[in-house]
Amino acid sequence: MRAAGGLAHTVGVLGHELRNPLAAAVTGTALLRELIDADDPRRQVVDGVASELQRIAALIDHYLDFARCGQTRREMVKLAGILSAAASRRQGVTVAGALDACVTGDSVLLERAFDNLIENAFAAGASRVAVEVHNHGDALEIAVEDDGPGVPPELRARIFESGFSRHGSTGLGLGFVAEVMVAHRGSIVCEHGRRGARFVLRLPTRVLEATV
Repeated sequence: MRAAGGLAHTVGVLGHELRNPLAAAVTGTALLRELIDADDPRRQVVDGVASELQRIAALIDHYLDFARCGQTRREMVKLAGILSAAASRRQGVTVAGALDACVTGDSVLLERAFDNLIENAFAAGASRVAVEVHNHGDALEIAVEDDGPGVPPELRARIFESGFSRHGSTGLGLGFVAEVMVAHRGSIVCEHGRRGARFVLRLPTRVLEATV
């Protein structure tokens, strides 16, 4: 399951650059926590920040592994867990369908891929996102559809290019999603939805073997 190269290298460089400031933020948050009494309501806020920093640190470690060796970790992944986690970070996201389905791959990278799709939808102007899973036996189809302005037909392939952005962002989000799909021997396409954009991801349900 080898990464395509360009985007993985970029992510690897960013990961290395972010590690030192992130470590300083984690240390500072831990010191701040010690200065706040256990019954102080601000303690809960600090704990939330600390939890998110730890999640970011774990993501960076996975990104660096992905960039360094070009392979995903292989484990049985329950879609219900990663989709529910991604949906819980935003209001207006619903998840339905064959949520008991499983794939073999990297749960952290897959969860981040769905995070990116959801974040992209809201950045484009959507107010609601619907995620629906269909089990076709040898493959899972996950549709992520929003009520935003949609994507013009001429841009539906380009939005997965590293660095391409319509909203002033880094242009890495959707490129990363596409590369994660390739690493899992899957695919992603952008279509016209009922109201806005519709992204359709396909992942094989069979056990994935590492590519030499």
